[in-house]
Order: sequence, then structure tokens, then C-alpha cells
Amino acid sequence: MKKIYNIILFLAALPFLNSCSDYLDVVPDNIPTIEHAFVNRNKAEKFLYTCYSYRPAIGALNDVAMTGSDEIWRRYLRGEWTGTSLLKEGQSASNVKGNMWDGKHSLWVGIRDCNIFLQKIQGVADLEDWEKKRWVSEVKFLKAYYHWQLMKRYGAIPIVDENLPIDVTPEQVKVYREPVDEVTNYIVGVLEEVIEALPHHSDLLYAEEAGRITKEGVMTVRAEVLLFAASPLFNGNPDYAGIVDNRGKNLFPVKYDQEKWTKAAAACKEAIEMCEADGRGLYTTVDPLISNVDEVFQKQTVLRQAICADQNKEVIWESSNTNTFDIAREASPRLIRLSAGNLNNIRTEYAPTLKSVEFFYSANGVPINEDKDWVNNSWYANRFKLRPEAATEEERFLVEEGKRTAYLHFNREPRFYSTIGFDKAVYFGNSWYKFDGDDRNVKWLDMRNRASAGYQAGAYYSITGYNVKKLHSFKDSQSRESYAYNTYLFPIYRMADLYLMYAEALNEAIGPSEEVYKYLDLVRERAGLEGVVDSWKKYSVNAEKPSTKDGLREIIHQERSIELAFEAKRFWDIRRWKKINEMVTPMGWNIYGITDDEFYNVVPVSKKPLKMTTRDYLWPIGLSNLSTNTNLVQNYGW
Repeated sequence: MKKIYNIILFLAALPFLNSCSDYLDVVPDNIPTIEHAFVNRNKAEKFLYTCYSYRPAIGALNDVAMTGSDEIWRRYLRGEWTGTSLLKEGQSASNVKGNMWDGKHSLWVGIRDCNIFLQKIQGVADLEDWEKKRWVSEVKFLKAYYHWQLMKRYGAIPIVDENLPIDVTPEQVKVYREPVDEVTNYIVGVLEEVIEALPHHSDLLYAEEAGRITKEGVMTVRAEVLLFAASPLFNGNPDYAGIVDNRGKNLFPVKYDQEKWTKAAAACKEAIEMCEADGRGLYTTVDPLISNVDEVFQKQTVLRQAICADQNKEVIWESSNTNTFDIAREASPRLIRLSAGNLNNIRTEYAPTLKSVEFFYSANGVPINEDKDWVNNSWYANRFKLRPEAATEEERFLVEEGKRTAYLHFNREPRFYSTIGFDKAVYFGNSWYKFDGDDRNVKWLDMRNRASAGYQAGAYYSITGYNVKKLHSFKDSQSRESYAYNTYLFPIYRMADLYLMYAEALNEAIGPSEEVYKYLDLVRERAGLEGVVDSWKKYSVNAEKPSTKDGLREIIHQERSIELAFEAKRFWDIRRWKKINEMVTPMGWNIYGITDDEFYNVVPVSKKPLKMTTRDYLWPIGLSNLSTNTNLVQNYGW
């Protein structure tokens, strides 16, 4: 134990001194000394995986970004780590929710172990040079990545490139938060240093190495870091002008710097070129299981499988520590009547809000409040009303034929039908969808009270009357007594995300251009939509919107909110865009309604209004840390 204590003191001798026993729990094989962890290759490899173990589980149900934006509302909190907890209960500097500064989820502990690994790995004799270089690069990446995750949450942070020795003075232990620009430069510098020794994504041994970092992953993280640094939250934000430490340093950039967008655009383009050279690209594969079904269903399945398909060429870096079974059962609806013992295996608690449903474009590929058809036919004005006409034969692949549902659910783009499950929506899958000539056997959602997918006393249910299709595979199956799901590795980054990052950065750098349209339209084309310029010219009441920087910015923001919906992206986007004030009290349908007229009434699904203010862009630093280390400065508003 003494050797462990002597390894490190940093960050104001924070709770790490109290968490050494927790740390010992993750040392490979519970070996009590660091020296024994590096006696040979096998033991060193276990320590490598210990360094990986601190990665936030992106896309997991306890990832604050999954449930902490205006996309989703969950009925239950399910622990203080959920985003819903941040929204329902609010944040507190005395009891920080989603805390990664200290405590059991501290990323500083992960950075400590990375530094230990880098210090000790050179002494491992039976490790070949090429593999040693790879491991060193992986761990350096992880150290930079953990700094990046902390920067996203706290802004200015200390830079811990090396662990402090035991003989430092108490004053030396009282580290400072470094300015955001310095942290950005440090992270980017480390990322650029490690690329050469890492493998390409296509060279990974998938069964053994899935989730390990590659050249393409590093380049994409680098692009994202620079994109954040260029965005309004960290680029001349006047709200943070007064955050100055006792050295007189401004911790956040005071002046806006247009050049940051140019750097971000260049980094995105370099990442795209490397990814495409490695065979990365948008997923367009039609699964053999549905090769002979209707094109409408094929398109929906392709869009869903862009998330769920195994060894997917669109995925740049995948999370190997995210439990996608939990995601699947929280997103899936009950398509049939289930036995009492199976009822709660399918929960549908990952419930889209009405606001997120409205994000999706019309069938013409423009916002529903701009679409000429929607405006001129009063579909938009009546969007929350029950359409008098039942679904027609032509609409039968989207809405149950002969049934009525809200105007909001008709005449929408393919991503709407592949992402959102709604009352009377068509649902199909390998286990129940059969195609034999004109004989089609599909399922339809019934989200009303007492119906199979709706509210049932004593069971889990969607609080909004919607579910998320895209986060579970069409190959999943459910029967009265069981539920089977297909596992997948949750995509931390995929090519559509990178294309949209590039389009955004380039628009901010130079304004609308053919290059911006090209990468925006790649994503739209895969979704079955026309190009952005043609769509707005033909169908929008604001035809010139894509021709201005401000208009195209709005389009790109909405495109990200659609394409990346429910993938833990919007939570961070609305923060870096400084749009947190647009979050409103979540709304849904009256799920306790039995009849159509009762169900189709818009009601709030939160018992109290949301109160997100400027201070909620960043996490607070815990009050105990501030009292221990007087060199730390609190974030705005806390």
C-alpha cells in the first residue's frame, strides 16, 4: 500500500488519497504493488486494459448525454448519474451529479493510471518494440481523451501530463486550472503525437480488439476537440469573461477567434480523408434478410442498421463498454401482449419528446414549419390534431392502413419513420415480417392506455407515447414469453457525424459553398432526400435560406439533431452552440387516454418546468475541492 501512496499526489491531494483501496480494485489481478503489474507482457497488458476501463460508457443509459437534453424524457431517475436526474432535480455544487472530477468516477484517477503505465512500460522486457510503441500511443491517447472529457464538462482544467512525486510541497500540490486554449493545445498536441504508431481501423482484430483506438478514431477526436474550441461556448463567450484565477489568468478566451473555425474545418477534412482511405463511409447495405421487401422498409432498415449492424463501415470508433441490451429494451415497444413474467423485459422508457419528433423534416426534406404543403394545407397548424382521414393504401408502409393518427405522423421523411415509433406506426422485423407476394405480415404500434405498447399499470411504459426505433435492430424478436436482442457496439463516432462536423465548421469558416453542400447532401442522400439547395428552392417558404451563413447554420444544426438523434450528441451540441435556453418543459401525448380523442391531447410529462440557465452549460467544481485547493476557481453561476 505504501508504494501505491507514494506514486502520486495531485489535484490538491483530493479524494485520491481516500480512494486508494478503490484503485487497488482495478489493478490487474489485485496485485498489491505497481512493480508486479509490469513484470511481463501479460500483466502489463492487463494494466493497459485498466487504463481503458475509465472510459465513459458513451451511449449507456447512465450517460448524461443520452437523457439530459430535450430529446428524451424518462419516467424514473434510475440513479444520480442519469441526464434525467440533472433535468428533474437540478445540479448542485455541494452534491455534483455526473461528477467526473472526483469520487468513484473520477477521470483524474484514470489519468493517474495512464501516467503510471507510461512510466513503467519501458521496463517490460518481453514486449516487442512495435507493440510497446502501440501501447504507449494508446495510453497517451487515453490520457488526452480523459482530459478532453473533463474539458467538455468543466471547461478550464488542470493539465496533468506527469504524476507529481511524493516530495512536493503542499503549495505545489495546489494545482491550477489552465485556460481552455492551453488545454485544447495540449490535447491536440498529444493526439497528433500518437497517430503514427496506431493501427488503422480496418487492421483491428475485431473479435479481440474492438473498441481500441485507431488512427481514424484519433483524427476524429482531434476534429471534435477543435470544433468545440471554435464553438460559441469556448470561443469568446462573454459570460465567462470574469472567470480569472489568482494569477490573473483568464480561464476562457475573451475574444472571438474566427481562425479556430478554419482549423476545425481542416481537422475534419483530414479525418474524413483518412477514414475514407481506410474504407470508412456511410452505411448503405441492404441486409440479405430484407433484400426482397419493399423499398420503404429497406430504407428504414438501412438507416437503423447504420447504428446496429455489426462491423459497420460507418463506425469510426465504437464503445466496447456500453450495454446495448439495456438500450434495446428501454427503446423497444411491446408489439404483442406479453406474459406477466416477460412484461417488464421491454420497458420503452427511453421516450422521445414531442419536440424531438418535430425536429424531423417533412417528406420534402425541409422543416415542417417551412414546408409549403404543410403551411398551405394547415398540416402544421393542425399537427397535434387527429387527422380525419384514415391512412390510405399508399401510406400503409408507414401508418397502419385504415387507422387514424395525428397529422404530425404523416408526410414525414424516411428518418422519421426509421427513428420514431408512434401510435399506429408500422413496425417490422426479421422475426415477424414475412414477404410472400402480396402477403405482408407486420406489426403496428398501439400506444394508448391498456394497449400492448401503451400504459399498463404495474409495468414500464413510455411517458410520451413514443419510442426510439433506431437503437435496436430489426433482427430483435419478442414473443409472449421472451425477448431476444442483437448486440452491437455503440458508435461513439460515425461518418455521418464527421461529415456534419465538417459542413458546420466550413460554413462558419467561409460561409455557404459547394463543399459545405456536398457533405451535408451526402447525409441527406443516404436518408432519401434531395440536396439542401434544391429542397429549399422547391419546397420551403424560405427558399434562400441555404445561401446565407446564418440560414445554413440553422439547417446544419437541425440536420445534426435529426441524423444523430438519441445518440448522445445533442446534449453536447446545444451546450457548445449556447442553445441550452431552447430547452423547454417536455411534452407528450396523454398516455392515459383510451380512445383516440383522449390520447391525442398534448400534455407536459414533467411535473415541474425545466429551469436550465447559463450556469448549466458547465459542471460545478465541488465545494469541498474549492476549500481544499484555494487556487481553483469556480465555474460561472455556481
